[in-house]
Amino acid sequence: MPEHMPIMIGGDAIADFIGFCKKNRHQKLFLIADENTYEALGKKVFDAAIAAGLDVIRCVLNPDGLHTDGVSILRALDAYDTQPRLFVAVGSGTITDITRFASHRSRNEFVSFPTAASVDAYTPKNAAVTIGDLKGSVYCHSPIAIFTDLQTIIDSPKFLTASGFGDLVSKNTAPADWKLTHLLWDAPFDEDIYSRAIHAGQNVIKVVDGIRKGEPEALEVMMKGQFEGGFCMADFGNSSPASGSEHHISHIWEMMFHMDHKEGLFHGHAVGVAAIISAGWYQQLRSLSREKASAILDQTTIPDRVIQIQALQNALPQIADEMIASDPIYLQLADAEKWEMIKARILEKWEAIQEVAQPIPEPDDLRIWIKSLGGPTTAEELGVSEAQLKIAKDFGLYLRERFSINILRKLLNWT
Repeated sequence: MPEHMPIMIGGDAIADFIGFCKKNRHQKLFLIADENTYEALGKKVFDAAIAAGLDVIRCVLNPDGLHTDGVSILRALDAYDTQPRLFVAVGSGTITDITRFASHRSRNEFVSFPTAASVDAYTPKNAAVTIGDLKGSVYCHSPIAIFTDLQTIIDSPKFLTASGFGDLVSKNTAPADWKLTHLLWDAPFDEDIYSRAIHAGQNVIKVVDGIRKGEPEALEVMMKGQFEGGFCMADFGNSSPASGSEHHISHIWEMMFHMDHKEGLFHGHAVGVAAIISAGWYQQLRSLSREKASAILDQTTIPDRVIQIQALQNALPQIADEMIASDPIYLQLADAEKWEMIKARILEKWEAIQEVAQPIPEPDDLRIWIKSLGGPTTAEELGVSEAQLKIAKDFGLYLRERFSINILRKLLNWT
């Protein structure tokens, strides 16, 4: 396993941070938080840095409607005084990505103080940024260290923990989609990183009762799993190990909420619901014989490019052109020769495909685990309409270069 940044988890995170700054001569700091995370932890970090004689400036953002977008990034950069400083993110996914992007573009390093076990966004190099209306993954950099005050994680709102569980448990379906893409589309793949991602997703299932009870040991397992998911993405160089069809579906929902200026959809909650959907498709896959698959595929017709493009432009006009420009896999399958090649490969690799599907949890189990933590388990509970649910399933597969279970289910004519 590659070397990663130092990670401190426990009750002395702030003291560890001050020692880290002194040891590494980080005299000037720029702390970024929102009003909630500043109250929960940021003020303690700020006050400790001042007491230690460090030069600290801060940007405390309004949490209402806060996203990693041009507005929030500009607000952070506007508060920055252009001097070389160590950026300090005190918050969860949104604050971390704002800090990641702003520090990278201003050529500064950053460290992370997680305030909730809500996402796996702490360790990767990429930031999930909404530019215009399109949510994408933008290359930036990883933090040089992470300081986790475990009591802050325990005291964080339970709905954030449920969100984090939904995001982390998807490290069962997402790596599987990555392996399918390798088998069927010859995508680059790393068996060790795949195993690490699956391990993170399976470990969190083992401690779900402890998470529900707020046990420190269980929350530590969860945080380590989230860090590992991020490391897998950083080590591979993109999000493939930890982001599959469930993330693509959730990204469509998140973008539709953003376009409608609607709030209240948490990333991990959306991913958890979409992971249940994805696990349902894997369940169907496990029960399908090669002979039955062959018969279904022989009847499958791929819409031509013009029809697909028109459908995409009608469903998601704000982002369709950018999605089409990436020449997604399903659009490429409109080529008859390519479709015949892929159909043959699916049947040729059927045994390996079945092996990929075997470890995926049953959708009913995912529902029970997520519900036990107070998380949503249906699109309706997210505030997602039936029309939005259909759009996300039908067009999420255009978002990334993944031959995901969502593409496979479409080829097999499943709903």
